[in-house]
Amino acid sequence: MEFSVWGRTPLHGFSDGRDENGSILNVAFLIEFLLVLIGGSIGAMLRVLLTVSAALYFKVPFWTGIMVVNIVGCLLIGTAAAVLTASNAEDLWLVRTMQSMLDGSTGGLHGVELLLLTGVLGGFTTFSTAMLDTWVLWRSGHSTKAMISLFGTPIAAILALSLGLWIGGGG
Repeated sequence: MEFSVWGRTPLHGFSDGRDENGSILNVAFLIEFLLVLIGGSIGAMLRVLLTVSAALYFKVPFWTGIMVVNIVGCLLIGTAAAVLTASNAEDLWLVRTMQSMLDGSTGGLHGVELLLLTGVLGGFTTFSTAMLDTWVLWRSGHSTKAMISLFGTPIAAILALSLGLWIGGGG
């Protein structure tokens, strides 16, 4: 299974922001940026809605809601990535709609990947995108990098959090 978002261009699928004349911030880059912005906003709102609703209606601790979001996010990003890498992905309604709306290099499948994978699901939980990146590393034969990502990220994150709390005077 090959993912067109990873490793193809910088920043998980973004163009490098230059046009054929080398000018930075071309229209395609701005559209890509807006797709992630819109998707990320939707994903973040869904995350808050789910975690707050779980705490209010099901009386679960807040950390449980976060854990559920991370697990659901991994399920959704795995499903979406598999669907978007299928041989018939170009025929999907969302892909065709995106292509007709954004006729050009950021339309179609690439636009959906940015909107849905990087944007919505990345905003819903960055954990899911980190796990997908780790899986892609593993599947592409970079097992050492995958293990560093899998175990190094939470360890380094806890250390960085502790340092941040210390710097901020809270810990």
